[in-house]
Amino acid sequence: MLIWAHGLWGSPNGSKVTAIRESGIEVVSPDFNNMELEERINILNELVSNKKVVLAGSSYGGLACALVAQQKPEQIKAMLLLAPALHLPESPNDVPENLIAPNDLPITIIHSTTDEIVPISASQDYINRSENKISLIEVEDSHVLENSIELIILETKKLLKL
Repeated sequence: MLIWAHGLWGSPNGSKVTAIRESGIEVVSPDFNNMELEERINILNELVSNKKVVLAGSSYGGLACALVAQQKPEQIKAMLLLAPALHLPESPNDVPENLIAPNDLPITIIHSTTDEIVPISASQDYINRSENKISLIEVEDSHVLENSIELIILETKKLLKL
C-alpha cells in the first residue's frame, strides 16, 4: 500500500496522487490542509503503525514522510520524496541537519534542478548526511513536477515492486 502526503498547498486529490491512483495503485491520502507539521506526522505515524507501507510525499509532505521514516523505520518498506522540503526548520525538524535517512531503506527522490520553491540542495544535503544509498533523479521541471508524472508513477511502481 502507498500512503501519500500532499504538500502545503496540495490536496489529497491533487494531480500527482490522482495520476498514481488512475495507474491502478491503491493509495491512502489523508487531508492535511490547515495542519501543522506535527499534526501531519501524528496522522502518518498512526497509518504506518498497522503494517509496513511505502510512503510518498511531495514538498512539505515529503518532509513529514522523512521525519516519520526516521522515527519508525521498521514500518516503512520504501519512500518516494518529490521536491521534499527537508531544509525547513520547523518543529519537530528544528535542526534540519539532524534529519537523516534510515539505513537500508529504499529511497528515491525526484527533484527539479530548476525548482524555485525548494532548492535541490535540500535533497542533496539530506543525501550527503545520510549513510543510505538514496537515488536522486534530477529533472528540469517546476516545483510541482507536472511534467514528471509518468516518471513519478514508474518510480512508485518500482518501490511498490509492482
